[in-house]
Formats: sequence, structure tokens, C-alpha cells
Amino acid sequence: MSKIPVFETIAHAYGFATGNFLRILGIVWAPLVVSIAVGLMVTPGFFGNRMPIDDIDAIQRQSLRLAPLIFVFSLFIRAMIGAGVTELALGKRTGTTFVYFSVAAPVWRLIGAWLLFALVMILIYIGVVVLVIAVAVGGGLAVKAAALSPGANTIAAGLLALFCIFLFAGALVYAMARLAFLIPPVVVEENKVDLARGWILTRGSFWRVCCIGLAIFIPLILVEGTIVVSVYGLEYFHRLAGILRGGFLRQLSEEAVRQQMDVWGAAVRARGLQVWPFMAAAGLVFETFAYGLLYGASAFAYREINPGAPPLRDPR
Repeated sequence: MSKIPVFETIAHAYGFATGNFLRILGIVWAPLVVSIAVGLMVTPGFFGNRMPIDDIDAIQRQSLRLAPLIFVFSLFIRAMIGAGVTELALGKRTGTTFVYFSVAAPVWRLIGAWLLFALVMILIYIGVVVLVIAVAVGGGLAVKAAALSPGANTIAAGLLALFCIFLFAGALVYAMARLAFLIPPVVVEENKVDLARGWILTRGSFWRVCCIGLAIFIPLILVEGTIVVSVYGLEYFHRLAGILRGGFLRQLSEEAVRQQMDVWGAAVRARGLQVWPFMAAAGLVFETFAYGLLYGASAFAYREINPGAPPLRDPR
């Protein structure tokens, strides 16, 4: 089986996101506007929500109460956008879309695929935890039985702990990359929920998927961080760093750290009341480009390593 071409996939993803930006925007803007509006409605101080921005207990109670509803709503919106942008990336949607809001079968299949992925990852997580515990216990007994000198024993224990950390993180990242990367194109092109299909197609391409992911997510994280810092100002982050440093160095008690974090959180929420229009507009542009990168990359990679798939069509 052929492997995913790294540089070609990255180049196609950025080319798709920039060259088809307005078409992608036509798909994502309506769902995202609805999502932003719902988010503002449940945020203290917005759209008639009279909850005080400094009432931490009330905010936490509301968050816990609304968490299931927000999760379901967000999952639906993201699946709708994912299905639409993947159709565009695969050439199944041509022309320009001005308003997009879909409840068609691909949206529900994508929701089902993501929920199945989450369930599988929970099971894998449990299995990896059991494996790491077994390795740690077995390795600890072996180190003890070796009767090493105190210095060598410390080094061996440190290496064992480091190995267990890498084993835990590496197993989870490996499973996530192999299972998740091709979920959208498999769902949209093959009209089925099949995690095993993505696993088979990415055989031998784990490190390639990681390189593609890094080439996409690192620039996105840097851009997003730049936007947030430029809008909110560096003073908020300096204050947060000071609080965390004081707690870490034991210069502040736990109660003092909690109180200062509450004050900092209220200040951030107050600033959010002032800058939300700009953040909403910037978020719309940012997410449009991000969706183009993510789904453009997965669609191109799917076509390149799937011999039975038709060639990638120009979405125009």
C-alpha cells in the first residue's frame, strides 16, 4: 500500500485553504455564527445574561448544568462543517455556497464516527494504563532484584519512569493519529462509519501523519496565540504568570492563589465583554482557514493512498 506523501499533502492543504477560502467561508459562516450566538447567550454579561462576571460559584454551576447541552450542540455544528468542507475538498460540492446548514446523512455519520472514536480511545486509554502499570511494576521489581548501587538504582528508576511516560503518551498519540486522520473522507466518500478503514489506509504512515499534523497545528497555534495576546494585552498573561509562579515557589498560599485566580478570571471576562465583536470576526476568519487546512489535508491524503478512489476533483 502506498504511503501518504508529506510535502504534497501539506502543500495541497494550504493551497486548498487559501485558494478556496471564500467557498469554505460560505460553508462555515452560518453554523459558526449560530455557535457564537449560543456561546454569547450563556456567557455572563452577554445578551441579557445578568449573572455577575465575578460570581465564580454561579458560573461554575451554570457551566456544569449546560455542559451536556453545549457538548451535543458543538458536536453537531462541528460535524456539519466537517462534512461540508470535506465534500468541497473531495470535489463533491462544486460552485459557490452562500449559506450552508445541513442535517443530511454525512453529518450524522460523522457524529457517529467521532463518538465511536471517543469510545475506542477510552478503551485504549484504559488498556494503556494497565500496560504502563504492569511495565512499571515489572521494571521496578527487576531493578530491585538487580541490587544496584544507590546511584545506579536512582538512574535506573528514572529511566524506567521516563520509558513509562513515553510508552503512555506514544501509544495514545499513535492510536489517535491512525484512527482519526481519515475519518472525514472515509465517512463522506464511502458513506459509512468505519474506523478500521482509516487504520488500514494509514498503515506505515504514522510519522507522516504526525509531520502533516505539526505543519498544520503549530502555525495555527502561533496565529491564535498572537491574536489573543494582541487583543487582550500582555498584562493579563503577565498577571497569570505571576500568580502561577507565586504558587509554584510557595510564595502564595493555596487560598491566595485561588483568590487571585478568581480576580484574574473576572478581569479576563470583563475584557471579553469589550472585545467580543473583534474576537468573533477574527475567530470566523481563523476557523475558516483552519477547517480548510484540516479537511483539505485529510481529503488529499485519502485520495493519494486509496487506489479505488477517483482522482481529486477541482471543487471549482
